[in-house]
Amino acid sequence: MARPRSFDPDDVLEIARQVFWQKGFQATSLDEITAASGIAKPSLYAAFGDKNALFLKVLDRYHDGILGWAERVLAQPGSARDAVRQWLIGFIPYCSGEKGQRGCLSINSLTDGSLDQAAVRKSIERYNRRLEELLRARLRADRAEFSRGFDPDITAHTIMVVHAGLMALAHQTPDSKRVKAVIDQVMQLLA
Repeated sequence: MARPRSFDPDDVLEIARQVFWQKGFQATSLDEITAASGIAKPSLYAAFGDKNALFLKVLDRYHDGILGWAERVLAQPGSARDAVRQWLIGFIPYCSGEKGQRGCLSINSLTDGSLDQAAVRKSIERYNRRLEELLRARLRADRAEFSRGFDPDITAHTIMVVHAGLMALAHQTPDSKRVKAVIDQVMQLLA
């Protein structure tokens, strides 16, 4: 008879996320995660699988959290312009200053070799596609509030490119005022 787990899987996923985020996928070993979580390697394997499977669970959970937040913010009543601005401004702490210095787990994964894993690449593609769909849907829904030549599809894609750029540059710890200035510039697309 199997013994019941003596740990909360959500807690372990959060610890693993912090370790992967700090060190990167390639540089992180399961030994580091077991040391940080206090869970024996066999228990970690039994609960999550190998390092790749664990990282994928961490990444999917990270994406789900951001997507859930984006859905709530972009669905708020009011103008699409205000909703998009609020969504973008919500990222300022994560792409500026000391807190933003660690960058975005998804963007980091694009550059640290984990993209060689097909499942990781698909997770990131799915996340980016869903995020862009949320933006596009909100801009299309409120199309009447924009100028005649406004293209919600291209604008949503442009916002995604700027968002990814801000998150990629987060390692350079830009000043939050500079990030906000970029957001103000992007908001001019929503005319």
